[in-house]
Amino acid sequence: MSHRKKLPEDAEGYTTDQPWNLRSKGHAEGFFMSACQLREQQHLLDVTVTLGPSNYEAHGIILAAVSSVFRQRLEYGEQDVLELDGVTAAPGWEAILNFAYTGQLEVMPETAEELLDAAEALGVPRVAAICKAVLLETEAEDRLSPSDEKWETLRSLEELYKESVGCDLVLKAEGDTYRVHRLALACGCEFFHAMFTSGMKESRQMDTPLCTRFTSADLGLVISFAYSGVVAGGWDDLFDAAQAALQYQVSGILELCLDVFQHKLCPESSLDVLSFARAYSLHKLENTASDYILRNFVRVSATPKFLDLPVNQLVDFLSSDALYVLNELEAFQGAIRWLDADRNGRMDCAEKVMRCIRFPLMSTRELKQVRVVDIMAPTGRLYGLLIESLCSLPPGPSKLEQLPCRVRYPEKVIVISGGDCLSKNMATRNPSEDIWYSHRFVNGIGLVKLIEWRHLGVLPEGPRFRHAVAVKDNVMYILGGKHYYGSRDAMNSVFKFDPFCGSWERLADMMSFRSYFAAVFQDGLLYALGGSSRDTYCLDSAECYDPRTNTWRSCEPLPSAVCGHAACVLDGSIYISGGSDGSCRCLMALIQYRPGAPAIQRTSMIEERAGHAMEALDGCLYVAGGLRWRDGHGGYADQLACEVYSPGQDMWSAFTPLPQAHVIAASVVLQGELYILGGYSHNTYRDTHLIHCYNPAYDRWVSVGTLPQAYADLRACILEVPPSLRKKQLPPSNVTMLELPEDPSTASVDHNFSDVLQ
Repeated sequence: MSHRKKLPEDAEGYTTDQPWNLRSKGHAEGFFMSACQLREQQHLLDVTVTLGPSNYEAHGIILAAVSSVFRQRLEYGEQDVLELDGVTAAPGWEAILNFAYTGQLEVMPETAEELLDAAEALGVPRVAAICKAVLLETEAEDRLSPSDEKWETLRSLEELYKESVGCDLVLKAEGDTYRVHRLALACGCEFFHAMFTSGMKESRQMDTPLCTRFTSADLGLVISFAYSGVVAGGWDDLFDAAQAALQYQVSGILELCLDVFQHKLCPESSLDVLSFARAYSLHKLENTASDYILRNFVRVSATPKFLDLPVNQLVDFLSSDALYVLNELEAFQGAIRWLDADRNGRMDCAEKVMRCIRFPLMSTRELKQVRVVDIMAPTGRLYGLLIESLCSLPPGPSKLEQLPCRVRYPEKVIVISGGDCLSKNMATRNPSEDIWYSHRFVNGIGLVKLIEWRHLGVLPEGPRFRHAVAVKDNVMYILGGKHYYGSRDAMNSVFKFDPFCGSWERLADMMSFRSYFAAVFQDGLLYALGGSSRDTYCLDSAECYDPRTNTWRSCEPLPSAVCGHAACVLDGSIYISGGSDGSCRCLMALIQYRPGAPAIQRTSMIEERAGHAMEALDGCLYVAGGLRWRDGHGGYADQLACEVYSPGQDMWSAFTPLPQAHVIAASVVLQGELYILGGYSHNTYRDTHLIHCYNPAYDRWVSVGTLPQAYADLRACILEVPPSLRKKQLPPSNVTMLELPEDPSTASVDHNFSDVLQ
C-alpha cells in the first residue's frame, strides 16, 4: 500500500452528514443495577420460585433472558409459582439467579458439577459452558467479563421485546402502538422508573395511552435505548434525541448526545450546538461550542448556518478577544459575507457590525482590500467609521495595552523547561534552568503576533537540556538529560512538579543515565525509551517507573539502539519514530512499542529524520522538523518536510512543510493545534526563538510569537496552573512595547491614511 496516499481534507473527520451509532458504555451496568434495586424494593416482581423452605421473587424477563425454561413459561403465559424441588439444589439455583442480575458466576472445581446440573436443568447455556470449561480444566481465555455478560443478557431482553414475548404493557402515542416490558423501561429510563414505582395507575394497567406526553418518535427512541443502550442517526436526530432526553429524564441518552456535542464539533454543527446549549442552559456545552466557533471562525463563517446568525451573536463573536483569525481581514470578510446575505435587510445594523472590526490591526495591504469593498466607499458612513477607527491608534511606538489587540487566554498553558542557548556575546552556549508558561497569546498590529511568557520557576538540580518531560494528572515529570557538554554529563535523576502546590519532589533515579531520549506515560506507568548514555551514543534499553511504588524496572528493549527519536501515545499504544542509529544516520522507522510483547514495525515515514517532533492530534500522528542526511554531500541538513500517520490505514501523508528549521525543538498540542517551539537550524547553526503553530483544518503554519529567548534542546508540555498565576501583572520586557514594522509588505497602517485609502 502506498504511504503517500492523501488523507481526508477534513482532519477532524466530523461532518453533519455523518451517521452516528452511539452506545452508552455504562448502560448495561446501570440497567441491571436498577433491576437489582427494584427486586430488593419488591417492585414489578412477577415470578415466584420455591425451593425447599425458601421462596424467591424475581422479574420474569430477566430470568427468561438467560434461561430457556423461564422463556418458555413467558411464551405460554404461565403465571403460577414454579417449584424447583427435585429439579436442582439451592446453591445451583441461587448462582443462576445471581448470574441473571449481575453477570457474575464463581465456579470452583468442587462446585462445577452441581452448577452444571442446575444450568442444564433450567436451560442456561452460558452458565453451562463456563462450568464445562472448569471441569475440563480448559477455561477459555476469552471468557466474558461480568460486564460483557450483562450486555449479552440485555441483548436477549431486546430479542424478547422484538418477538413480543412476555410484554406486559401497551403504550400508544400519535396512533402508534408499542408492546413493551415495564421492567425494561423502568431500568432504562428515569421517567418510567418514577411512573412504575410511584403507585400511579400506569404501573398496573396493561394499556397506557401517552399521546399527550410523548411524540411517537420520542417514545420509539426511549424504548429502543432502554433495550439497547444505543442512539443512532445523524446530527438532526441527535438534537431531537437530546431534547427528548431532557424532557423525559433519560440521562443515558443525554450523556451520549452531550459527549458528541462536546468532543465532535464541526463547523456545520457548532452554531446549532451553541443554540441548543443556550436554550437549555447547558453552560459547559455553551462554553465549549462558543470556544470552538471563536477558534474556527473562518470555517464556521463559510457555512450556510452562519448567514442566519442573529446580529447580536455575530457582534459577540467579532468583538471577542478570543476570536482566532490569521489576520483582521478574515474577521472583516466574515462580516461582509453575513451582510451580503441580506443587504437590504441588514444595512441598518452594518455600522454596529463594522465597529467590531479592529481596523488598526490591519496591514497596509489588508486595508487596501477593505477599501475595494463597495459598502466601504468614501461616500458612505462606513468609510467614516473606518477613518475613525484608524485615528484611534496613538502615533509612534505604543504600549501593548493601548492597542486594539486580540488576546487569547487558553484554559491550559504551554510550559517550557530547560534547553540551552547562546550567551549574549555568542561565544559560548549556556544551559538553562528556567521554566516558563504561556499566559496569553496576542495578535498585534499587522502580522505581529506575541506570546506573553511568565516565569514559573527553576529546575531543582540546576540547568538541564536534552531531557524528557511527561505529564500525568496535571503533574509534570522531568527525567534525565545533560547539565553540561561533557561526554559523561548525562543524568538519571527524576523529579515531579505539581503546579497547584508549587512543589518539587525527587523520585527514584532511572536505572540508566539518559539524554536525547523520549518518555511517555502509558497505563499509569512512565516509560523511558532509548537515548544516549554516558558511554554509549545509542541505547536500545527501556525502563518503566511505577508511581505507586516509586521504583524503576527494565522493560522489553527497542528493536535497535536509537537516540534523537520521538515518542507519543495514541489510542493506548506507544509509537516511536525516527531518530539516529549507531552510525549517526537518520531513520525513517515507525515502531509500535508494546510492553510485554515484541515491537511491531509499522509503515516507515516518507522522510528520514532525527531530533524531530511527533504529537498525537485528531487520531493521527503528526511529525515535523528535525535533521536529515544530506545525500551526496555527507553530514546533516535541516528537515522541513512534515507528514501525518493514520494508524487505521497504516499510512503516511505529507502536509505543509515548516516555514523554518526547528531541530531539537519542543512540541505540544494546545486547543487542537500543533506547536513547534524553538530549536536551531543545522544549515546556519543559528538558534531560533520562533514558535510555529499548525492548524490541521487549514493546513497552514503560522508564526504565533517567540520564546523568552532562543532555545534549543528544550522540552514543553501542557499544564493547568493556579488561577493566581493568571492574574494581571506587568508584561515582561519582550512584549511591553510594539514597534511598527517598516517593511511595506507587512507593515501596519501608518498615520497618513490618504495614501492607503485613496
